[in-house]
Amino acid sequence: MKYFTPQYWLSMQSPNWERSSKRWNRRFESYKKELSKILPMMASSGREFFGNPLVLHDGKLTRFEAGDQIAAPTSDYARGYPGSQVRLYVLSDRVQQRCYVLRYKEVSRIKLSLPGKTILFPTGSDDFHHWGYDELSLRGSGIFRHEILFASGATILIDFQQFSCQKLLPTTRKREGK
Repeated sequence: MKYFTPQYWLSMQSPNWERSSKRWNRRFESYKKELSKILPMMASSGREFFGNPLVLHDGKLTRFEAGDQIAAPTSDYARGYPGSQVRLYVLSDRVQQRCYVLRYKEVSRIKLSLPGKTILFPTGSDDFHHWGYDELSLRGSGIFRHEILFASGATILIDFQQFSCQKLLPTTRKREGK
């Protein structure tokens, strides 16, 4: 993480939070400037998702999948499979409780750190807790990196070549007897 580091998060919780808050605007503008160079290289759903950097802030990671054939795990091994893949399911706290399904293909690196080195927002549990901040960067020719920092200090880093995002609307259950 370059812009939204654990140290910066901690400074926002300190008595000097007003000074950190002013730095927030500068960091956020710098990050958006970097994004404007990266996003044209992505498919449209990637541009839409990463173009709204705070869409998943305070969201909840509900599922993390990784493998070579996660779209069809029980089918016969297929020739020409797209390589290692990662899929994240995140329940948004900000956008009508939608579930975002983030799909990464041609994954060349995954790094998961749980628990994190520093707890950023004490919760009393050992889970990821809330999605804090995430950053997209370019690692090389056609290789993107998505880094995610959670309130527990946990992190996920994914290097990939292809990305797509799907928004699932919340489902409503009928109550019994109605």
